[in-house]
Amino acid sequence: MKTPMELLKAFAPEFAKNQMDEKALLFEHPDYQSVPAKYKLLIGIAAAAIAGSETCTEMWVTMAKEQGVTNAEIVETMMIAQYMKQATVNDTVSGSLRLLLSQQESRA
Repeated sequence: MKTPMELLKAFAPEFAKNQMDEKALLFEHPDYQSVPAKYKLLIGIAAAAIAGSETCTEMWVTMAKEQGVTNAEIVETMMIAQYMKQATVNDTVSGSLRLLLSQQESRA
């Protein structure tokens, strides 16, 4: 089965190349190394997990393992991602909760 990037290359090779160039820029260009590669990989895991992409999450985990990131670091990153996703849901529903509270208070 072809990966999402392989499929993209088949239909839009220039766009796929651009995406890989951006990855190289972030991981290899000397001007963009303020954040250590290990942290970039862990951010990639969290972002992919929050975005709901199993394929991308597995890809980032594989890259992290190849760079020596520990299982404990990866699992903790996943736990942080889950917590942050939960926090964004709390934020998303806060307007609705305010509406319910105002209706409840107006009835009291």
